[in-house]
Amino acid sequence: MIDLDQFANDAAADDTLMNDATLIKLLKTAMILGVSLLIVGHIVLAVTFVDDDIGHQGFILGAAMSAIGVILSLPTKIYLTLLLMEHTEKTDQRFTRSADAQARSKTTEFRK
Repeated sequence: MIDLDQFANDAAADDTLMNDATLIKLLKTAMILGVSLLIVGHIVLAVTFVDDDIGHQGFILGAAMSAIGVILSLPTKIYLTLLLMEHTEKTDQRFTRSADAQARSKTTEFRK
């Protein structure tokens, strides 16, 4: 017989891994797009300041691109924070965020 509970648990675990990988790809895409828009918006503003042929539409376009770029680059901070937390968890024995780290803290000299 097939154990449906085990099958559902395995499917949920696979789905969680897929969601994490998809989330990281989405964050990286948003970071790259945000930084690119920020740079292009700055170039549009610089060209508009030098050459006044575009007029006020150039300022609006450059400002909009820069604003959207800043908003899309916010995941950069989230991603870097997650990387820093993961690095800290692996290197610092006193850091007890995960269950593994909490189990390690019970056997080390840093426990309370």
